[in-house]
Amino acid sequence: MFPLKNHSKMMVNPKFRSIAKSGGKKMEVLKGQEALQALVGVLPHIVKSLPEDMALYVTDGEKYLQAVEGADLPIGITVGSKVWGKATEKCMVEKRKTTFNVRDGMPFKGVNIPILDENNNSVGTIICATGRKKQQDVNQVAEQLADTLDQMAGAMNEIASGAARLAEVGQALTEKAQLSDKKIAETEVIINSIKSISNQTNLLGLNAAIESARAGEYGRGFGVVAQEIRKLADESKHSTEQVKVIIEAISSAVKNMILSAEESGAISQQQAAAIQENTATIDELRNVGLKLKDFAAKL
Repeated sequence: MFPLKNHSKMMVNPKFRSIAKSGGKKMEVLKGQEALQALVGVLPHIVKSLPEDMALYVTDGEKYLQAVEGADLPIGITVGSKVWGKATEKCMVEKRKTTFNVRDGMPFKGVNIPILDENNNSVGTIICATGRKKQQDVNQVAEQLADTLDQMAGAMNEIASGAARLAEVGQALTEKAQLSDKKIAETEVIINSIKSISNQTNLLGLNAAIESARAGEYGRGFGVVAQEIRKLADESKHSTEQVKVIIEAISSAVKNMILSAEESGAISQQQAAAIQENTATIDELRNVGLKLKDFAAKL
C-alpha cells in the first residue's frame, strides 16, 4: 500500500525537511520517509522512558517497520508482520489521528498518528498503545465495591424496617400497658367498694347480734344468722385484701412493662436514626464507587 523500501540505508534528503521556529531558534522537522526512518531508529530509546504498560510501533500502512513493547504489555507484534485491523488504513486515508480499542487477548487502547510528506500525503503511521489491564482492575474493584455497597444498603434497609417495626410494637405495647394500668386503677376502686361494703356488713352483723342477745330466747335464731353474716363479711374482707395484693403486684409489673416499652421505643428510635446516618454514608460511598467506575472507563 505505502511500502518503505530500503529504509535502513536511506539518506536524509534536504527537500523533505521543513524549518520551524521555536523560541527564536531554528528546528528541523522531518517529514515523509525521513520521519519514518528517524522513528524506526529512536523508538527503542523512547520506549525506555515510558510506563511498562505501553508500546510504540511504526508502520508504512501495510506492515510494522518497528515494534517496541513494554514489559507489562507484551502484545506480540513483530517487525515485518502485517498491520492489524483497519485503524491504520483509516488514519492514512483521512490524514488524522484515530483511536481504537482492543479487548481480546491483551487489552489495550491505541492511537494512530499519520506521518505526512511535503505534499501532505500519508507515508506511514506511528502507533502508541496503552494497556487497559489497570483500567479493568479498577473497574472490577469499582463494580465489586458497588455490589458490596448495594448489599450493605439492602441489609441496612431491612434493619431500618425492623427497627421501625420494633418502635411501632413498643409504642403499641406502651399504649396497651397504659390501658391495663387504667383498668387496674378502676379495679382497685371496685375492691375498695367491696371492702367498704364488707365493713358495713360486719357492723350490721354486730348490731344484729346485739339485738338478738337482747331478745333472749326469741332472738336466738336471728343471732345465728347475724353470726354467719359477720363471718361472711370477714371472709369477703380477707378475700378483697388478697385480691388487692395480687392487683398491686400486677400493677407494679404493668408499670415496669410500660417503662421497659418506653425504653425500648427510645432505643429503637436511636437505632433508626443511626441506621439513617449509616445509610446516608453508604449512599455516599456508592456515589464514590460510581465515580470510580466512570473514571476507570475513561482511563
